[in-house]
Amino acid sequence: MIQTNDITQEYLNQIHIRIFNYGYACMGKEWVGNIVSPPYGRLYYISGGDGYICKDGKEIPLEKGHCYLFPSGYSFSHGCKTSLQQLYFHVKLLFGEDTDLLQGCQEWMEYTPGMEKIQQLIRISQSEELYSSLLLRQEIYASVLALFQKYDLRPRVVQFSPCVQQAIAYVKSHLSLRLRVSEVAAHGYVSESRLTKQFRAEMGISLGRYIDDMVLLEAEKRLAHTEFTVQQISEQLGFGDPFYFSRRFKSKYGSSPRMYRKIKSV
Repeated sequence: MIQTNDITQEYLNQIHIRIFNYGYACMGKEWVGNIVSPPYGRLYYISGGDGYICKDGKEIPLEKGHCYLFPSGYSFSHGCKTSLQQLYFHVKLLFGEDTDLLQGCQEWMEYTPGMEKIQQLIRISQSEELYSSLLLRQEIYASVLALFQKYDLRPRVVQFSPCVQQAIAYVKSHLSLRLRVSEVAAHGYVSESRLTKQFRAEMGISLGRYIDDMVLLEAEKRLAHTEFTVQQISEQLGFGDPFYFSRRFKSKYGSSPRMYRKIKSV
């Protein structure tokens, strides 16, 4: 007898982790800033130093041998007294193309994989072999699962309505700070008021903020992975004025575009 489960098979095929940026960082006092409603989660494996985050006036130390997950949308400030060493990943745990399963998490989480495991991950991350990348992805899945189990979290899949799906696709293919909600609604042949209400109900944020988040995320990617100048990126994404771009970027990610390019906003 063969037993199958179509829903489980669909979930297995739809779940994947997308990594936007990663690295092993040895930082000094320059690691300071504010992270405001980030569009992805931050996974930190701490190997040394005296880093910390601040939330609601409380300072939370980042302890050696610990792993921390700050979910998508979670705002905090950070710094270190003297230094910080960490392996970091900017990630989304996706179901399909748009549902971020980490976005439903309200608070940061931590567990203790230990220094031996973290040192192993650092070594794997520095290899250029395909096999090492597979191992690293497996370990990221394992860390996220360990955190879900520790905090008894059960991610939930939200099925987006057609108008919200169309809006998401249109925003991604027309990334610009000049993009207006009215234009997105017109493309989907839906009223602006209906789309606005539906988008907030299903995504948990306004469509206007989603546009801003996606534009700034794209700016971050271009700073990290292209040779475009700050002015070129500003023009490409509809900011017009590079000083305005710098102000908006710093407000979102806690550092100027030039500083981010230097430290990759770990």
